[in-house]
Amino acid sequence: MSSNSPDMAGPPSLGSTDLRESAQALSQVQREHEELIDSVDGIVWEADASFRFLLVSRQAERLLGYPVERWYQEPDFWVSHIHPDDREQAASYCRSAVEKCLAHEFEYRMIAADGRVVWLRDIVTVVSDEGRPRRLRGIMVDSTVQHATQEHLERTVSVLEATLESTADALLVVDRDGQVLACNRQFQQLWGITDAHLTAGDVPMLQAVRERLKDPERFLERVRQLYASPAAESFDVVELRDGRVLERYSMPKRQRGAITGRVWSFRDVSARVQAEREREHLLRDAHEAIQVRDDFLSIASHELKTPLTPLRLQLQRLKQEVESGQSVAPGRVDKALGQVRRLSALVNDLLDASCVGAGRMELQRTPLSLPELVREVFSDFLGVSDSHALTYEGPDEDVLIQGDRGRLAQVLTNLLENALKYSPLGGAVHVTLTHSGGDAVVTVADSGIGIPKEEQAHLFERFFRARNAPVSGFGGLGLGLYICRDIIERHGGHIWVESELGRGSVFHVSLPELGTRALHEAHV
Repeated sequence: MSSNSPDMAGPPSLGSTDLRESAQALSQVQREHEELIDSVDGIVWEADASFRFLLVSRQAERLLGYPVERWYQEPDFWVSHIHPDDREQAASYCRSAVEKCLAHEFEYRMIAADGRVVWLRDIVTVVSDEGRPRRLRGIMVDSTVQHATQEHLERTVSVLEATLESTADALLVVDRDGQVLACNRQFQQLWGITDAHLTAGDVPMLQAVRERLKDPERFLERVRQLYASPAAESFDVVELRDGRVLERYSMPKRQRGAITGRVWSFRDVSARVQAEREREHLLRDAHEAIQVRDDFLSIASHELKTPLTPLRLQLQRLKQEVESGQSVAPGRVDKALGQVRRLSALVNDLLDASCVGAGRMELQRTPLSLPELVREVFSDFLGVSDSHALTYEGPDEDVLIQGDRGRLAQVLTNLLENALKYSPLGGAVHVTLTHSGGDAVVTVADSGIGIPKEEQAHLFERFFRARNAPVSGFGGLGLGLYICRDIIERHGGHIWVESELGRGSVFHVSLPELGTRALHEAHV
C-alpha cells in the first residue's frame, strides 16, 4: 500500500511554511508571556517540592541584584540568601506548609547582592497530586518601604507613648463625642481611674471623676459648654474633695486642620496653692503686726506724754517756789509723785510684756491665803472714788493656793483698776471669791461700758484695745490683760470674761486650790 493510496490516506501534512508560521506564533506568545511575568511588580517564581527553582522572573535580578541563572543553578540559593535572623524560621514555616499542601503567606528578609536588606512578602500556592506536593508557585513582593514606614510609625508611637507617660500632667484625649481615645497613667492615678473603668466605657469613668470633685455640677457644666464650642480653649481651677487643687487646660484636637476631638490636661498645683496661701497669711500677719506696732507706738507715745506734761509743770512750780524761798505745799509733791508712779507703771507694763513675749517671766511660788490677798488688794481701792460702790464677798474659811504673791496682786490690781476706769459714770464694782471643782475663783464685776462680743476673744492679746475704749478717754497700752493672762496660766489657772455692750463686764480668775497635804509638802 502506497503511501499516496486513497484508501491509505492520513491527515493532511503541514508544509514547511506553516510550521515556521506556527513556531513564530508560539514564540511570540511565549515572549509576551515572559514579558507579562517580568512586568509584574514582584518576583514570579515556580519551584518543585524540594525548592529547586524552575522559573524566576527578571524582577529578581532587578530587585536583589543576583543573576537569574543562580536561582536555577544553586539548589539552596533561596535559603542561603535569607537574612540569618529569619533563615531558620522562614524555611521551617514554608516547608511545614508545603508538606501539608497549604497555601501560605509570610514575610522575611533577604540580603541583596550589594548588601542591602530587602523585606519580601511571599505568597505561595502549592500544587498537589493526591495529597502530595508537586509544584510551588508564588510571588515575592518587595515590602521594604512598608516595613520602614511601619517601623517609623512604631517608633513614633513609642515616642508619643513615652512622652505621654513621662509628662507630669494628667492627660486625656477624647473624640468629638467624648469617647476616650487615650490617657496617661498620671490621669488614672489622679482621678483613681482603673483599667476596668477605661474598658467599661465613659459612664463608670465619669462617675469616678464626679466622686472626687468638690463641685461636680460646676465642673460638668463647663465641660458641656466646651463640647458645645469645639474650637474653644479653656483654663479653669478645680478643687477636689480631699483638698487638692488642680489647674485644668482644654484645647481642641485637630487632624489636618479639622477638629476631631479635645485634649484635657490636669496639673496638681496643691503645693503651690498652699505655699501661696501661707505667703498671703504671713503677709497679712506682717501687715497686722506692723499695724499693731504703729498703733502701739501711737498709744505708748500718748500714754508716756500724758504724765510727763503735768509732771514737768509740777516740777517747774516746785523749783520756782524753792528758788523764791516759798514753802512747798505737800499736795503739790504728792501730785508729782503720782505722775511718777503712773510713768513707772507704764514702764513696768512694757518690761513685763517683753518678758512674757520672750517666755522669761519668773514666779516665786509659795503657799498663800487667797482671801487675805484679795482683801489686801481690795482695801487699797476703798475710798479711791466717791462715785463707785466697792463691795467684797468671800468664804468664811481660808482658801490656800500655791503662787507668786506679788504677781497675783498685780492681776487683781489690774482688774480692779479696769473696773473703775471703764465705769466712768460710777456704779458698783463687786469682788467675790468662791470655790468651783477644786479651784478658787475670783470674780470682778463692774457696770461700765462693756465689751463688744466680737472683740472679747481678742481681749487678752498684746496691745489690743476694744474699739469702744479710745485712748483719749481711757488710756492704757493694751498690755494689762495680756500680762494677766500669762501670769494666771503660769499658775495653772484660767482667766476669762463675760460682757455685754453697755451693761458692764465680769472677769473671772480660777486658780487651783492647795490641799492640806500639798501645803505640808510645800513647807517641807
